[in-house]
Amino acid sequence: MTSPTTALPSITRDEFGEFFAALNPAPEEERNTAPEEERKNYPFSWQEEVLDHICEHGVWPERINAPTGSGKSSVVDIHLFANALAAVGAAPRVPRRLCVTVGRRALVDSQATRADKILGDLKDALADESGEPGILRRVAEALQSFQTRNDDKRSIPFEIGRIRGELSNRNLPVTDISACAIIAATPDMYGSRALFRGYGSTKAARPRETALLAMDTVMVLDEAHMNRQLLHTTQRIAELQKREADLGIPTLQVVETTATPSTEDSESTTMGVDIEALDKPNDEKLRDRVYSHKELVLRSIDKWDGKPGNAATVNAAVDAIKEFLAHREASKGSEEAHTVGCIVNHVRTAIAIKEALVKNKVLEKEEEVQLLVGRMRPSDLEKLQNKHRELFTTEGDKSVKVVVATQTLEVGIDVDFADLVTELAPASSLAQRFGRVNRLGHRTDSKVVVIEPASGDLVKKDAPPYKAVDLSNAYGWLEALNGAENPSVNPAAMVKNPPVQSSPERLLYQRPEWPDLLEFSRTDENPYDEPDLDLWLHDSLDAETAMGGVIVRDNLPSNTSAAMEILKTSYFAPSDEETFPANLKILQEILDYQDEHGVKPRKFLYRQGEISLWQDADHGEESRQSLAPGDVLLLDTGSVPFTNQGIAVTQRELPSKKDELEAVPFPKGIKLYVYEKCADREKDFGEYLGLSPEEVAELLDTQSTDGKKKMIVSELTTEAEDGQEVIAWYADVTDDEESVEGSDIAQELVLAGPVLLDDHQNDVAERTRQLAENLGLAPEFSEALELAAKYHDEGKRDLRFQQMLGADAETEALAKSGRRSVAEAYRARSRSALPRGWRHEQLSALMVAASPEKVGAHRDLVLRIIGCSHGHGRFSFAHDAGFLLKEGYLPEGTDYEALKEQATRLFNVGYWDNLMEQTSRTYGPYATAYLEAVERAADAQISREGH
Repeated sequence: MTSPTTALPSITRDEFGEFFAALNPAPEEERNTAPEEERKNYPFSWQEEVLDHICEHGVWPERINAPTGSGKSSVVDIHLFANALAAVGAAPRVPRRLCVTVGRRALVDSQATRADKILGDLKDALADESGEPGILRRVAEALQSFQTRNDDKRSIPFEIGRIRGELSNRNLPVTDISACAIIAATPDMYGSRALFRGYGSTKAARPRETALLAMDTVMVLDEAHMNRQLLHTTQRIAELQKREADLGIPTLQVVETTATPSTEDSESTTMGVDIEALDKPNDEKLRDRVYSHKELVLRSIDKWDGKPGNAATVNAAVDAIKEFLAHREASKGSEEAHTVGCIVNHVRTAIAIKEALVKNKVLEKEEEVQLLVGRMRPSDLEKLQNKHRELFTTEGDKSVKVVVATQTLEVGIDVDFADLVTELAPASSLAQRFGRVNRLGHRTDSKVVVIEPASGDLVKKDAPPYKAVDLSNAYGWLEALNGAENPSVNPAAMVKNPPVQSSPERLLYQRPEWPDLLEFSRTDENPYDEPDLDLWLHDSLDAETAMGGVIVRDNLPSNTSAAMEILKTSYFAPSDEETFPANLKILQEILDYQDEHGVKPRKFLYRQGEISLWQDADHGEESRQSLAPGDVLLLDTGSVPFTNQGIAVTQRELPSKKDELEAVPFPKGIKLYVYEKCADREKDFGEYLGLSPEEVAELLDTQSTDGKKKMIVSELTTEAEDGQEVIAWYADVTDDEESVEGSDIAQELVLAGPVLLDDHQNDVAERTRQLAENLGLAPEFSEALELAAKYHDEGKRDLRFQQMLGADAETEALAKSGRRSVAEAYRARSRSALPRGWRHEQLSALMVAASPEKVGAHRDLVLRIIGCSHGHGRFSFAHDAGFLLKEGYLPEGTDYEALKEQATRLFNVGYWDNLMEQTSRTYGPYATAYLEAVERAADAQISREGH
């Protein structure tokens, strides 16, 4: 955080144009040919107007209508600049976080990638101290002032998060709650967190993720017409938050954006593009895009049925692509990339088109055609992006002649295809696809071919994921567009003849009410059944839209206990990069798969941060487990076929020749040695033969003297070739910074020296005060937070906890042990006298409750923040007074009987549950979650800094 004596830079509203132009340089061809002033991309009028609205009212408009290509992604630029103005006092306090929510995983990646680029530009500007600071550097310095941390990442102007399903909640900046942030999310991942039930989250992480995404946040829902239920849900959450205690910070703001606005009347504050008023100089380029050349060509086929992999559709698409390639080949004197796009409705159709292009040698090289669908493993997508960095930008990649994709390219990605082939889809989807062609309006010969049935009468049945009525309406809309004198599908044509809105998936949209939110906020309990969020998140209650993931590993021992041991080790836990996105239908087929001998291969389940062995049902019995959104299955490589060209597919979509999948390598510096899989056992395991796991651990610890190399040893043994016992596996990790943040072990360990308890609590209280001041929290809540932080770890005074930390009985109490590896810390815990599941923050809340002089007017709120300081205790603790307390292990001078009486009242009789209920009702479920999150952020920051 910038110190009080450090003057913040001067920034004015009028400098937004320069800021925007610096982040959005003109395409390369313009930079090489245009006059200097014309090389800059200044914001369009509508973007300036949105910023003006925010600066005047302190809130975002509720709706932004802007056609494809008009720069809706600039909400990121606007958010950063508005926060910079707020930081220097030139604008009102606005939400610190922007969450862009879009229904395509690839588009979430695209948003995060763009945020990464902007962050790089601002960091470069900070590093350049020559001359007078330009607008990028001044904005970066202003955003830096929101930071309170004092570690080596303090120089980062803003944070970036990404939750696209699977395991991505690890990327949320929950520790940097005061920082400006850009977060990209899919609707399910955002919506489940807004309702305290984050898919893929651990129970302890749920409340702080909810606080991060539903308070001090503006959520921009891109193409809101595709997620109407989520729009209703989030708007209702924002409305109910106004009933909660006013913490002094912005509550949730919801913005719906669309390129295909409905004609329905709305009282919402609406801003956007008026195509009849593009006469200002800075709108010239936008006018080119709105009136760009996009000739419509309808290609009718007799055997259209809308089903996946339909041969007639595949053949028609291949023929159209051939024609486009031939046309572009004849005019290849241009320096521009002339990639042809093909967007279809199903993965199977996309795969079949690519296979046909390769088989028929339509292209000289196979790599000239690329496949892009949402079910790609992030590591594979990263490889594609690294190889073809310009492919998914408006500049394009001349080495790629064809991109075949599914709906993942409909919105958000700034591709600029020379021509497009698409099959019939609902009108609003087609309008999005048309926006991927001649995006900047530079070409004068771009065409769009739509493959459709020979007659509208052929559209009689639903063709999932689309309804027959929507396809039929789209057919009629296309016929109307084609009847124009010059058939076009540019944005101007879309405004004059708007696409028919898709029919509602539901007759009635649900909205959460106050009792629903109170129930959802009971995040640490084990209900008989987790609530089904479909009612509040999904437009369709029938479609199988819930997502999970699949991971393959090639180095897991056949001994399941040893394999579980590896998977539960933090370094080898499931990661985003190796996860194939897959819907629950695909996951269920994997579970049902049997090999040629009728055996079901083993599967591991990753759910809410925990690893377990999947228990298949006995023959004739119902399964003892069921899949849930966010579940991830872990498989041995090659055990279950589930991919086609590296994409997770159903069993019907599998190729005739099985994909050869490779596991994603572990990050650099992490090596795993498994005896069963080891090629050179003498070299890697020879000196450990006959040694117990404890002896091997001690030996490896003595060999690791530089403090950077950390050894992890299995507690299990296996039989070696000579009959001796040997450890099942071990790992070495070369890592300058071993992160254990977010895990329970982080409460016991820092990698520097030991930390005294009083020092730690005082530091956390001071950081909490700084955070509260930085955020602008109301004084009464700042005081409650600081008090909670000052006593949040009192329970660590239990002598059993101190013994686990290795504290000397003659010295002051420790907060963290220090100078231990993670493995040593875990071993110390397992050998301690503390019972499994014991929570130090439960004892902290008890000790403070027994000392009422320590807390002020908001006593119950302070106790709640203390007890929930690690996400547990919401709304009850699992253990009673007898489990929590043990006579003889309390600090000297403690009245054991009095404390036991207080503990019985709190945790046996039920006062703690009542306290949680009352504070939630008094202050609100989101306000209390936010206050908890602020204290947790301060604690995590101090721990991360080694204090």
